[in-house]
Amino acid sequence: MSPDHALSAHQESVEADVNVLNARRYHLEGSLLAIQNAIETRLRDDGLNYHLVKGRVKTADSVRVKLGKINSDGDPKYASGLAGLDDVLGVRVITYIQPDVKNVVAALTGQFHVLENTDKTAQLMDQGMLGYAAHHLILQVSPDRTPSGCANCVGEKFEVQVKTVLQHAWAEFEHDIRYKTAGKVPPAINRAFTLASGLIELADNEFIKIHEAVAKVDTVPALESDAFEGVALNSDSLGDLLAAELPDHPRSRKEQYDWLVDLLGAMEISTVDDAVQLFTGADWTYVTERMDYKFPAGHVRVADDFLIHTFGADYISKTESLGDDPGRAAKLKYRWKKLVA
Repeated sequence: MSPDHALSAHQESVEADVNVLNARRYHLEGSLLAIQNAIETRLRDDGLNYHLVKGRVKTADSVRVKLGKINSDGDPKYASGLAGLDDVLGVRVITYIQPDVKNVVAALTGQFHVLENTDKTAQLMDQGMLGYAAHHLILQVSPDRTPSGCANCVGEKFEVQVKTVLQHAWAEFEHDIRYKTAGKVPPAINRAFTLASGLIELADNEFIKIHEAVAKVDTVPALESDAFEGVALNSDSLGDLLAAELPDHPRSRKEQYDWLVDLLGAMEISTVDDAVQLFTGADWTYVTERMDYKFPAGHVRVADDFLIHTFGADYISKTESLGDDPGRAAKLKYRWKKLVA
């Protein structure tokens, strides 16, 4: 086959794949929504803190461009076509600090089948280089551990990029500039991006130091003062209390502390004094050992497990319908068995 005929045949193959993509778009959009919901539910279950979870289905134009790429030897870069693309479905999870990236990766690799697991940040550090930093995963909805709501998308592959807010901002700006720059990017711009990536790495490290310093602040004595007698419990005071009680566990999202206030209210624990008396007497070591967390679970998850162990069936019946997780009742019963077995 002549080069021209080969190119024409390749273009026809690409268009056929684009037509398949368009025909499957409704299904893919439904799959993306289910996968995104499953990811958010898992992060919430583990009490992890994150800024944003956002997904997208690759556009027809983007797929056309990617499948149309040709290697230097003249062969298609993606010889298997649409089936060879792992990022038709893509999800970004944006965290605040680097340690949370590792926790999110641990949570998601425990929920889905892992096809690829690449820490680009670690790769750059090993090479002594600066630049794009993130953690990339290629995951698949597995039939033997299908998350709730994902029954209709078993077998679907998807890419997840996990990065900090600063890494995300750098990557978005860098991509936008390079996309708008016609031809080769001038060396001065490449150098500026390299310098900026170094500053972002320094800023990320400073954020970690700030986070660790805040975690070491002992807030319990202040909460035990007479000034808090009879004061209604809120997410701020609860977050401070748990930060002091669980310094080795990451903070949860603000909304999760609000939810935990509701859980405690269902058990008639509604003041700061009530919460201090309950949590300062907790055997956190027992809870963490029985639950055998694969990574340090967030404050709210550990507190929720402690409440299951403390109040048992009464807690389950009074809180199983609180929140927007339809599977909470089954999860609570499973975790109770682990705590009392």
